[in-house]
Amino acid sequence: MIEDHSSCIKVSDAGICTNCCSKNIVKNGTTKTRKQQYFCKNCHKRFIEFYSYKAYEKNINSQIIQLTKEGLGLRSIARVLQISTTTLLKRMVFISNQISTPEIPFHQSYELDEMRFYIGNKSNQMWLAYAINKITKKIVSFHVGKRTNKTLKTIIKTLINSQAEKVYTDKLRNYQYLIPKEVHSTQRFGTNSIERMNLTIRTNLKRFNRRSICFSKSIIIVNAILRIYFWT
Repeated sequence: MIEDHSSCIKVSDAGICTNCCSKNIVKNGTTKTRKQQYFCKNCHKRFIEFYSYKAYEKNINSQIIQLTKEGLGLRSIARVLQISTTTLLKRMVFISNQISTPEIPFHQSYELDEMRFYIGNKSNQMWLAYAINKITKKIVSFHVGKRTNKTLKTIIKTLINSQAEKVYTDKLRNYQYLIPKEVHSTQRFGTNSIERMNLTIRTNLKRFNRRSICFSKSIIIVNAILRIYFWT
């Protein structure tokens, strides 16, 4: 296992690359602020001797993921990590883009439901539609959009393409026209797991609370946070 060296240690003292921990490094000039710059011949990355801004610390992304999953808001995370909110937003989008969508197994049963929330103000209502595997309880797909059939179709199409054996939903009329009758089920207690998941999401992510002054301003950030929360 590679030893995890903190980026607060000066390279001149440790003599190793902060990225791959290789000792095959050479000096590579200085920055505008007169900080010594190094180049690693092993991973071909350039870095400086000492980063004074905490956003450049090596484990900052893992801390952002952990605090997001713990339910902290953007400004709370920025205060805890002592970085700017602008930097935090950029990092969250970057982290979410690195997360791959999980593969959906064929011939499984799923529970499908939607959650209402808003972006910007309460007149701009949005839907979070998502599906979970009925056995593993893992979230297989989600989509954020307006309260229309188009939002639901995005999830339903994914489930149909995976040749789902059963899709359990509540008795919302929209599902009757979008899901084939042979796989659609609205039986009692069929959506217990996903209804419980709704409560967990609303508890952990304040932007989904029913009565809250915390709300999202951008659909891009909502998608980024959900990808981090669901799939990391």
